[in-house]
Amino acid sequence: MQYTMSGRSCLCIFLTVGALISGSSGQHRRGYPIPPPPAVPDGPPSPDPRATASQLDIVTIEREAKEMAALASTIPGDVEQLKKGLLPSSALDKLKRIEKLSKHLRGRIRP
Repeated sequence: MQYTMSGRSCLCIFLTVGALISGSSGQHRRGYPIPPPPAVPDGPPSPDPRATASQLDIVTIEREAKEMAALASTIPGDVEQLKKGLLPSSALDKLKRIEKLSKHLRGRIRP
């Protein structure tokens, strides 16, 4: 028995087999795979950015706390002036600044 195929049927079989083979692999890669990072990094180890940021935050918190304490220590003198009927013009500004520092410190301490 001898099988003969016309050019058209051969082309159809070839395209069908090619589509099945390429579609059945299930893997579609685009480009080259990304290599893993080196096992040993080059150069000295970099400092942890979180540790540096927390140190800066602590310095800022301490500075703001000292400023708030200094402002708060002047309030009793302003209250004494108020008893005499005098209102220092800076008293309200000091209280606003204390309130602002308090809110800021509260936000940094409690995330």
